[in-house]
Amino acid sequence: MAKVYQLEVAGGYSQAQFDDFAHSLLFADNIACVHSSSADGTLNRTIVVTSGVESVAFSDTYYELLADDSQSETAIDIATGKFVDGNLIAVLCTTAEAQEDMRNFVTYLATSGDIHLHIGLCNTTQSQDYTPGIVANNRVIKMMTPSQVQSLGL
Repeated sequence: MAKVYQLEVAGGYSQAQFDDFAHSLLFADNIACVHSSSADGTLNRTIVVTSGVESVAFSDTYYELLADDSQSETAIDIATGKFVDGNLIAVLCTTAEAQEDMRNFVTYLATSGDIHLHIGLCNTTQSQDYTPGIVANNRVIKMMTPSQVQSLGL
């Protein structure tokens, strides 16, 4: 019940593109970093993801499938738009924003630029008086509340 795929870590994914594979990142069994360089010396940073969960619209446009055990993965389409302390989050943002607005997170460096992939927990709550930098800067994001995660029974 798992796909293994390779994905370039890039800060330039649109929200729609990120939505296609973000659930598999939130519930990944394993994420391994692969750093390689091309003949001209260009550094490529990719991750190899093993996940039994995928987004409903999981698209092979953004990744290279490495292995599939031919059993169905759990397809989900649940997310929240409210930035609340304790939410599970995958986001493309700067490291400074992640350090300010997240806790217990892992950073996967992008091939270029200062927008990287971060997966962890929200550390703050959005309110009328406070807007987290990740939200204020309109970052590409996928969040789930603890109750949404629990309801999946994964």
